[in-house]
Amino acid sequence: MNGSNNGVLSKVNACPRIRLSPAKVNLALHLIGRRSDGYHFIDTLVAFADFGDWVTWRTGGSACLLEVKDCFNRSKPIPKNTANLAWQALSIAGRISNFLLSGSLTVEKFLPSGAGIGGGSSNAATVMHLILEDVNINKDSLYTKALMLGSDVPVCLAGCPTRVEGVGERLTTITLAKPLPVVMVWPGASLSTASVFRYGKFNDYGNIPARAIECLATDPLSAIASLRNDLECISCCLLPAVRQAMFALQNCSGCRVARMSGSGSVVVGYFENYCSANAAAKMLTFYSPSWWVRACTLLI
Repeated sequence: MNGSNNGVLSKVNACPRIRLSPAKVNLALHLIGRRSDGYHFIDTLVAFADFGDWVTWRTGGSACLLEVKDCFNRSKPIPKNTANLAWQALSIAGRISNFLLSGSLTVEKFLPSGAGIGGGSSNAATVMHLILEDVNINKDSLYTKALMLGSDVPVCLAGCPTRVEGVGERLTTITLAKPLPVVMVWPGASLSTASVFRYGKFNDYGNIPARAIECLATDPLSAIASLRNDLECISCCLLPAVRQAMFALQNCSGCRVARMSGSGSVVVGYFENYCSANAAAKMLTFYSPSWWVRACTLLI
């Protein structure tokens, strides 16, 4: 980056930049094979909620600082060092921009960890957006670098309904007919993605059918109901509370389908309308106070 561009970036960053780091939801997740190095090929449909963490970038000072404000009561603290994906994303963004970064990065955490809704990956993507929004960079090159941080980071950079294939590198925008009212339930415990894949015996269960993707543009709830998450069975075995949350959502009035997101442990209920979703969230919160429950909307 040349000197004039550096000056522009400094001027724009004089005021804090604040951005939502949304929850990522897997509408479906099909496993379609395995590489020789053990990584699984996936075919998944992803959308993003209007709820999540918040990330703020403020320039100033002589170094970069990371502050994590954890608003979620979790058993294991969020790392505040280079183990944090947001910090790693800041480092990569600085190298991409060829700009000597100095300032403070604040991550306000509202999403549970080990939940399958991409909290850390979404944080990383949000940091890259905040730092690089004025930098002219090839999108494919950016996504390749984002993939180094994790398979969910490229789609979190995309930030819109997307089909993800391979090991997270192949992205295709999909169309949802309308915003989808949902209820997210974290049943009081987390799951490790590595553990789910370690204990599962997965085969090639086939790609997501083209007709289901087409149906998302006209009748998204029926399309989602016709699909599956191939990780649900092993996740329910490792953490029976996932099955309990699924059963509770399925029995809520107005819920068309309940499905685990990612490798869990969050289960997402898809509702006919916002009123039903809000009523279900209130009821589940009352009867299962140890669960984290949020009604929100998946955006188009």
